[in-house]
Amino acid sequence: MVCERNGNGYDIASQNFFSGLSRHLDEVLDPARRQSVGEARAKLSWKAFEFLLERANLESDGLPKHLKFRGHVTRAIDSTTFYTPASKELLQRFSRRKPGAGSRTHYPYCLCLSAINVYTGQPTGAVVDDYLVSERALLIRMIQGFAPGDLALLDRGLGGGPVYLQFHLSQQFFIHRTKSTGKRGTATWVREFVASGKKQKIVQLTIQNKITAKAHKMKVRLILGPEDSEGKPIVFVTNLLNPNRYTRDDIISLYCKRWKIETLYGRVKNLLNIEKFHARSHNGVLQEIFSNFLVLSLTAAALVALAEKDGVDLRGKLPSFKNATEVVRRNLLRIVVARPGKTCPRELLDQILREVRLVTYTVRPGRSFPRVSMQPVATWSNGRRLRIATYKKNQEAKSLT
Repeated sequence: MVCERNGNGYDIASQNFFSGLSRHLDEVLDPARRQSVGEARAKLSWKAFEFLLERANLESDGLPKHLKFRGHVTRAIDSTTFYTPASKELLQRFSRRKPGAGSRTHYPYCLCLSAINVYTGQPTGAVVDDYLVSERALLIRMIQGFAPGDLALLDRGLGGGPVYLQFHLSQQFFIHRTKSTGKRGTATWVREFVASGKKQKIVQLTIQNKITAKAHKMKVRLILGPEDSEGKPIVFVTNLLNPNRYTRDDIISLYCKRWKIETLYGRVKNLLNIEKFHARSHNGVLQEIFSNFLVLSLTAAALVALAEKDGVDLRGKLPSFKNATEVVRRNLLRIVVARPGKTCPRELLDQILREVRLVTYTVRPGRSFPRVSMQPVATWSNGRRLRIATYKKNQEAKSLT
């Protein structure tokens, strides 16, 4: 159903699946009815799909050196919301949003925090809860499953003392873009760093563990990046302290790869249309979330295999991700019916890679448009106009110079 971009319900998806299966097995198979599919899904835990996502992860077999940053497995982590069906069970699990004036949305929303490997492009894990739950709380839950030495790229809303401390205690590393201007929400030591005019600085923090009430001391490194589109300085906080091994330019360049998590959410929402949920139960919705990530993971794995085999320059022409997803869909049945001794896995993989290789596109780095909020215009219209006006003014100034 996911490979068909969630456009078909149980009946059509079942007919398509069993029709294709009949051709592969040379026998007529009747499709499963909608009720049978629904009853079978109810007996299957969503954790089965989480397990498959873990097994599809190339990290489990160990990544080569060129798919790591200085030996660190590197992931971008961020969250998004999905609106779910307004069933009785889901309304007990997920809250309705309050867009303003005391009103509530019809559909309940869940919060999904995901991690993507920035070198393979594979989603490697996710945590799902009510959208009112803290992003930082979900992050702390997620990194408990990561290994010591792993590195995470975090957006502005995912930092803070408790998060830094959890990475420190887990012997993991992070690069966090922190708020750098304004007294509200900006740490004093960050404001002092910006005012100093230095490019980088190491400071010692004292952070209290809220669970044990014990105070911990840890060092972090502040790095001044370029200005953003609004002319504000970008500041990174990291516990990669060695400036010789992890140079300032390397940190800034690596953090640009965090955008892959935004690309992931764009694909799962716009390419696969994840919010066309077919299930109306909590277990069913989580099944679909993890199966959508699984399809994207398999697609990314095919692209990595092709890049490794052909020696593709990731800065030049790349295989089309959309076409690769279609290739996974077309060959899914061949994978399902593959039998030892009759179907050679190498031949099947070569066929998949041949089809993926057929459609490519040219990489065009950099954005040519301002980043604006997609929230309701009634709330954000003034800020949106200001961002666009500032962007146009900056562009005109650049063209004149």
